[in-house]
Amino acid sequence: MRSNALSYRRVFAVAVAGVLALPVLACSVDAGDPATPASPSRNPDSDGSPRADLAPHWNALVARSGGALAVRWSPRGTPMSVFGNLSGPGAVASAAMARRFLADNAELLQVGSGRVDLDEDATLDSPLGTHVSFVQRHDGVRVFGAEVKVHFNRDGRIVALNNTSVPDLQLDTQPAISAQRALAAALATGRATDLDDAPETPELVVYTGGDAPALAYRVVLSTEGPTLEFFVNAKTGAVIGEPTDINHYVNGTGQVFKDNAVVATQNNNLVDGNDANSAVPSNAYSMVTLQGLNGNNRLDGQFASGSASRSRAAGTNNNFIFLRNTNAFSETMAYFHLDFAQRYIQSLGFTNVNNRQQVFSVDRSRVDNSSYSPSNKRITYGTGGVDDAEDGEVIVHEYGHSVQDNQVPGFGRTEQGGAMGEGFGDYLAATVNASLAGNFQINCIAEWDATSYAAGVPHCLRTLDSTKHFPQDADGEVHDDGEMWSASLFQIRTALGAALADKLILQAHFLLSSSANFSDGSNALVTAAINLGFTAAQVNTVRTILRNRGFTVTA
Repeated sequence: MRSNALSYRRVFAVAVAGVLALPVLACSVDAGDPATPASPSRNPDSDGSPRADLAPHWNALVARSGGALAVRWSPRGTPMSVFGNLSGPGAVASAAMARRFLADNAELLQVGSGRVDLDEDATLDSPLGTHVSFVQRHDGVRVFGAEVKVHFNRDGRIVALNNTSVPDLQLDTQPAISAQRALAAALATGRATDLDDAPETPELVVYTGGDAPALAYRVVLSTEGPTLEFFVNAKTGAVIGEPTDINHYVNGTGQVFKDNAVVATQNNNLVDGNDANSAVPSNAYSMVTLQGLNGNNRLDGQFASGSASRSRAAGTNNNFIFLRNTNAFSETMAYFHLDFAQRYIQSLGFTNVNNRQQVFSVDRSRVDNSSYSPSNKRITYGTGGVDDAEDGEVIVHEYGHSVQDNQVPGFGRTEQGGAMGEGFGDYLAATVNASLAGNFQINCIAEWDATSYAAGVPHCLRTLDSTKHFPQDADGEVHDDGEMWSASLFQIRTALGAALADKLILQAHFLLSSSANFSDGSNALVTAAINLGFTAAQVNTVRTILRNRGFTVTA
């Protein structure tokens, strides 16, 4: 049955030109040792190397310091970080002293003399000494991420320097669009949903993270999950690159079934026992890392949140250790498996497929059914029979609908499209959980949840090895007809291997419309295989599998 919800059963820190992300490089130069070159050399761990014309100025700094210095070079060839005794002891540390040091080393650092305009930002004291920081501006506009810091110890000696400034900028700083238009452009990407606060006024900055500096607006949108940072070109209104999640996350610990209790124990005789703890042995449980948590002792994180649940799981020091007789266990299960599924998708090279916080509930429906709602983008897991969120395959099946809705908004407007959606959800549930827990009964979907209603052993909601053929076996019910699609996808996986098939199947979704049918889906798979660089034999394998199932393939 189709409705506005997709169910699983029939009833159902931006880097500045890359320099901020470089690993620390220790390049020691001792001016007193003739065997050690005074001019710094390229370190294989660094993305930058020193400019040849700066060598005399570097040698002069080394000579004045009278000792070894550790340096990391920026891609521009200037020192980005320097550690060591950069000066002798001085008077009381101050911004004026810092500026004097920068002026003395202006050629080496490529600051001053019209190259870089520095504004004092802050002077802070610490147990070590005094830290003076400057921000770079160009015609009064902040150069995002560009700063210079000078660090004094208690004796007034400069012992460290940071420099991410960008010299010799040539850029018009008059925007052609308004801040509100930039905000609208960021919102129009659809990446920031469920805003939890009014957006900040976008800031006009010089953005230097691309191939060339650009005048841009920095737009920050805080959602119930990520806090997304966008840059919008202030001349054209185009969003620059992908947004960055600037939240800081923590890891926690959770107790879950990997996949589900049957797979974890490889015991098909388990029964629900009305949520009794005694119905499932202790060896079904595993301790896992819960990644990407917000750190609020709730199951809210980068890619998943149980915030739609009525009664929330409460952690202790971000540890969520529960048994199956509580809804808190189901919420922990859903968080772990949803987060794992998104990280698995990203491991295949897709950083923009449902890369958002998936909100879910585990205690709002008492029926033995789960659903994804395209209207509010939330997943509801039912508690009838075996609680649906106790089965990782049910959890990920519903996430499959969310994935397809994200790639092709409104996907499944036709019956065949709906069948492809159900088939893909089953396939995704199997392949993701196999990467987590192995291939035990991989063809059998949701064998733990199905103990409440499916006859036979193993108990299966549906299987991936159906022999149904199109169009003879089509009955117009999306879950039934979805078995033809999932079986075809699983045959492709068997022939090509999991990673290659999973990448192909996700890629093919981008080629579909919301009204796609089996023929569209088949041609999209073949077209994706060709353009992903598959061999002719691999492409023919995909064609043959789909044609043998009865689907029309003309690509």
